[in-house]
Amino acid sequence: MSTPYTPARPTITTPARRGPPRRGVVSIMAMLYMVIFSVMALGFYAATTTASQVSSNERRAQAALLAAESGTQFLRYHLSALDINAGLTADKIFEKVYQQLADRLEPTANLNGNVIGFDNQTITIPQSGYIKMDPAGDQKFKITITRAGDILVARVVGRSSSVSLGRGVEIRFQKANNATAIFNYGVASMGTVSTTGTSTVTGLTDPTKGSILSTNTTSITPISVMGKMVSGDISTVSPTANVQFGSNTSIGGTNNTQLIRAEHIHKGVPEPRFPDIDTTVYKQFATNTYVTGMTTLDNVRIPAGTGTAISPLVLDAVTVRGVLYIEGSNVIEFKGNTNIQAVIAVANLVPVPNVVAGQITNNIISFTGSVTAQPVSTLPPTFGDVRKLTGAFVIAPNYRVRMWGNFGTVSGSIIASQFQTGGSAEGVVKGSVIQTSDLPTTIDGSADVMIASVGTTEYPAGVTFGIRYTSIPGSYQEFPAP
Repeated sequence: MSTPYTPARPTITTPARRGPPRRGVVSIMAMLYMVIFSVMALGFYAATTTASQVSSNERRAQAALLAAESGTQFLRYHLSALDINAGLTADKIFEKVYQQLADRLEPTANLNGNVIGFDNQTITIPQSGYIKMDPAGDQKFKITITRAGDILVARVVGRSSSVSLGRGVEIRFQKANNATAIFNYGVASMGTVSTTGTSTVTGLTDPTKGSILSTNTTSITPISVMGKMVSGDISTVSPTANVQFGSNTSIGGTNNTQLIRAEHIHKGVPEPRFPDIDTTVYKQFATNTYVTGMTTLDNVRIPAGTGTAISPLVLDAVTVRGVLYIEGSNVIEFKGNTNIQAVIAVANLVPVPNVVAGQITNNIISFTGSVTAQPVSTLPPTFGDVRKLTGAFVIAPNYRVRMWGNFGTVSGSIIASQFQTGGSAEGVVKGSVIQTSDLPTTIDGSADVMIASVGTTEYPAGVTFGIRYTSIPGSYQEFPAP
């Protein structure tokens, strides 16, 4: 019996394994990536946190700087609104700066019941703490002011939030003269103003210049125009004032009563600043003392009491050139044909005038003759700087100025405590007539006063309207805040 055939099975050989077995490589790679991503995440977190802190610090610093700059604008506004007599000494001006800032700021919510500090050397706003720019006080500033001569040096520290981070700004301020609208009027008086007879007040080339202003608020009728004409408008500070005028009187170019009241009478107008007067600038030129019988008065000083109410000093047909400086109480009358190529100025220290029936009786400058006037700018070169004293014809604090004769054309304003004109007086005032006391201003008879006011373009020497402070360009600088 044969044996069945069985096919041979192939032999399968497993290749030999090379090297050590590879185990956990995937886990290691995963952990490596986790470490890398963690480091990157931590780096990103650190970078964003640092950037946020830097950004927050920069924001606070900018907010503090903005607070400091807001403080400078706050101070700039209030210093520009001051009204201080320019004739004071530097230390007195600094004291006035403090007083006026205190009056302006202490009643306000800005100080919130605080006060302004002052020790004669430094003004501190506020005395303690800060001025808050928001209810929470997140932004605030503090101001200190010192002086360097006539210059105010202001240092403003601004702070932001509750941190101690601060920024400081220093800026300097200098004096500046205040402006005034008073020279825009032909006749401006603190007292009542009245015209009678056939008198006129007219603008020489511009009818509107022949205007009248009264700042009197105690009289029911501060202005009475019973004369022939006022070519400009009528203005009163009192909003309830009664302005009286005649039925045939022309005001503002018309004698139509309704039109005059509707268009040419203005009540409740803002009161313009009346001048502060310091005639010291004229005194230095009056080098010659008046002697009885003088007919040519070149830069002459008239001592107090030379003329009195009982025995006036009569200057008949004289020539006056340069500066005529009048000291103390005097009664002076210019008669005849007088030639004046001068500024007539009264000294600062004049006794309080005697007033009888509304008129100053002991301090008087009177023009009863014909006056031929020329500006000081036309004087010979030998008069030197006197020729620069333009803008005024008479500056007479505490004096009454009477013009009863023809006075031609006077080149400059007339500023006095009382002004009167009457008779057949006629003349041109190249400036304004300004009365600085609450006494009656009268323009009577057939007097014709023609005004050629110059507005605010030319203030006479020795005449100021208070000072304020303005920032000096280029003085802004930052400093490290304490």
